[in-house]
Parts: sequence; C-alpha cells; structure tokens
Amino acid sequence: MLRSLRVASTRAMPTEEDRMNDLAGRNRTVAESNAAGDNRRQRSDSAVPNLARIPLSDLRDQSPPNLTALYAEVQDGQALIPGLKMGLGALTVQRWDPAYAAAGWTLYGADLTLDQGHPFGSMFYRNDTDGRVLRIGVKWHPPAQQLEFPALHPSKPELTSDCSDEEVAAVTLDARSRIGVLVAVNAQIGSFVATEESENAILDASGLGLERLSEDDPRVAGRG
Repeated sequence: MLRSLRVASTRAMPTEEDRMNDLAGRNRTVAESNAAGDNRRQRSDSAVPNLARIPLSDLRDQSPPNLTALYAEVQDGQALIPGLKMGLGALTVQRWDPAYAAAGWTLYGADLTLDQGHPFGSMFYRNDTDGRVLRIGVKWHPPAQQLEFPALHPSKPELTSDCSDEEVAAVTLDARSRIGVLVAVNAQIGSFVATEESENAILDASGLGLERLSEDDPRVAGRG
C-alpha cells in the first residue's frame, strides 16, 4: 500500500485569444499546451529523483476528477511496485494446521503488525493448567536476516523465567507455524494481484532481478 502520494496537476487556463479562435485554432492550442505540459512533467520527474510516477490506469477506475498525474515518494532503499490489480477479488489459501498447536497452552491474544512486510509484535499464550502466561515476541532480526521468536515475560522486556525449555520450544513452534501461514498468505495475495510488470519490480527489489526464462528454454533444463 502506498502511504505517501503526491498529486501534480497541469491544467492550462484558456486566454481571451483562445476563445476568439476557431475550432482548429483551439485544437492546435490544446495540443501545444498538452505537449508543453508533458515537457514540464518530464522536467519535474527528473528534478525530483525520489518521486516515481504511477500510471493512472493502475487506479482501476478510481481516479479522482481532473487528476492528471500521480506520484509516490520513494525513499532510499525502497522500490515502487506498479501494475497491481485486484483480479477476481477472492483467493483460496492454505489454513494454519492445528497439529502444530502447543499442547496444554492456548493462544488468547496477539498484538501484531506488518512492518515493511515483516511480522512484528507479540503473541500471548496461557497455560491451561496453572494459568501461567507466556509472551512470544515476533520480530525481524536484520543482522541474521530472519524472524526471531523470543520467549518473554508477559509484561516486562525480559526473557521468561517460569517456563521449561520444553514448554518454550512447544509454544515457540506454535507461534512460528501461525506466523508462517500469515507470511505465506500475504505473499500469495501479493502474487495474485501482481501483473508481470509488478512481478518484475518485486523480483528486482528482492535482489532477484535475473533474466526470466520460458519453460522450454534449453538453459532451464541445463542444456544450454
């Protein structure tokens, strides 16, 4: 989702001379005005390198009246993914498998968000026997490039001290399995609404901007 959009409009006001011209003259003036507007927009795009232009066709018939150009602010380290579509508006996904549920523990709360696509927050489990609460943190660890699930005190920023290693392992696996489904479903939805243009942009942003080969290309089978 684009969080920062900037709208630019270039609309030339008609002059008295324009109104006095005949139809051919007005058409010529409009054409010249549109060409000048395109040149101004091109100069504006190059003058502000962190603005990426979004095709109005990507708005799926939701373009506001008189909108002539739409831009997204793209910061360093970010990439614009264009060409997204809604498709049919429904998608079948794989549900979480209860076989990974931690025996004797119940997930009773969660405070989660997606931070730049990475799950972040906490999941709260209660022991069915004695009521102990175990909080499983969910965070992306950049140095290791992986999700981490520390077992934490319910209300303090410290590791838990009243659960055995076996209990922590079981509840952590439970949390990992649920978050794994969350990530997979979001990725599946992203693939579903992506066009070839946006797929290429996603791959490029992921450092996978390689040449795309067809299935019958000899290099796919290792023949080239």
